[in-house]
Amino acid sequence: SETSRQLFIHRNTLVYRLDKLQKSTGLDLRVFEDAITFKIAMMVVKYMQNVEKTDY
Repeated sequence: SETSRQLFIHRNTLVYRLDKLQKSTGLDLRVFEDAITFKIAMMVVKYMQNVEKTDY
């Protein structure tokens, strides 16, 4: 698939990682709504990490 080529990984590796992520989060990144939910969650995590670094 195009995604695996862009990531320089084998297609089966990509499928394995997506399945593993789905089992641990309940989100299927192949579904648009789940992908958006995951992206927003990762943005919140990154924001919270930055807030913790700047908290005194």
